[in-house]
Amino acid sequence: MVNVQPATVEEVKEIKQVLSETWNDTYGPFLPLEVIQKITSLWHSLEGLAAEIEDERVCFSVAKDEHGDILGLVTAGRPSEKVVYIARLYVLPGHQRQGVGGKLLEACVAAFPRALLVRLEVEEQNEKGLSFYLKQGFREISRKREEFEGVTLTVVEMEKKL
Repeated sequence: MVNVQPATVEEVKEIKQVLSETWNDTYGPFLPLEVIQKITSLWHSLEGLAAEIEDERVCFSVAKDEHGDILGLVTAGRPSEKVVYIARLYVLPGHQRQGVGGKLLEACVAAFPRALLVRLEVEEQNEKGLSFYLKQGFREISRKREEFEGVTLTVVEMEKKL
């Protein structure tokens, strides 16, 4: 049984651990470990995660199992009244392909009931992520090249009409 609920500041250490494990699994095949460590230390600091959780403009939800362990998380904001932008959606590797990501996506969309469109970006090399979003009804709208700590990646921009 998976329960999706708003994240709390008390959970930031566990959230950071989930992000660390999922980032290593997701990006390890195409990003050097030192790049992953640098990016995650900047983007996933305990203070930064706590600030996101406390920001009422951000949907920051976690999926938990029946024991209360965090299996995955989603963060999203609303750049306009009708658009939701998913910043991150990660599920622990051992719990992927079990519906957890879909439940996180549903909770995120439900947090913004007036939205008509959901947008996100995913790296082209993240085959699991691309496959997941396509199965969830997203379509590719564009591609762009971005540099992360000296590594150039192709980023796929996707959207889904609600």
